[in-house]
Amino acid sequence: MSEEVVPVYAEGIHVFDLTGNVWLVLIFEYRDPKMYYYNLLKTNMEALFEELETIMNNMQKFLDEEIIKINNERARPQVKDIILGFRGSYHRPYIEFYINFRGPIKPGINRYDNFYEEETAEYDYEILWIFPEGVRVRSYHIAGDGRVLGTTDNILVVHVKKGTKVGRHEWIEFEVPEEILRGVNKS
Repeated sequence: MSEEVVPVYAEGIHVFDLTGNVWLVLIFEYRDPKMYYYNLLKTNMEALFEELETIMNNMQKFLDEEIIKINNERARPQVKDIILGFRGSYHRPYIEFYINFRGPIKPGINRYDNFYEEETAEYDYEILWIFPEGVRVRSYHIAGDGRVLGTTDNILVVHVKKGTKVGRHEWIEFEVPEEILRGVNKS
């Protein structure tokens, strides 16, 4: 990535299902005054693909350093794909990662833990956790300004401002009613 390409915003969307499968979509938006990515796209597709592969591999290394657990069982996130796009202008590229992991889900209180190195947020970002209808977010510990939404309190959204200390240990406790899991286990 060119040094002139500067990150300006990020968004992470976690979608949980009742089998313990989690899809995470990470979107990083950049300011690119010299249109580095657009120029690669127009002039050197091979170099662009190599760059995206390097970025994808770097993201996987970063994920390998984190410890993510669901109900005390380690989950191993895998980057499945990456795309490059533009937001209204070739000066505003974004890179989107599709990441998948899984862990065991049980009736009652479940816990998602994420351990990673403490750092200071270099730009604003938002994190969203979407649990199935009927699942309830009970409590959480995540840096930033968070709130629980949804008709059954099944959505957690956290806004993190640039300069916020983040990391070390973040967690979410969520409750899964037994009757919801019974329907999943019959399928």
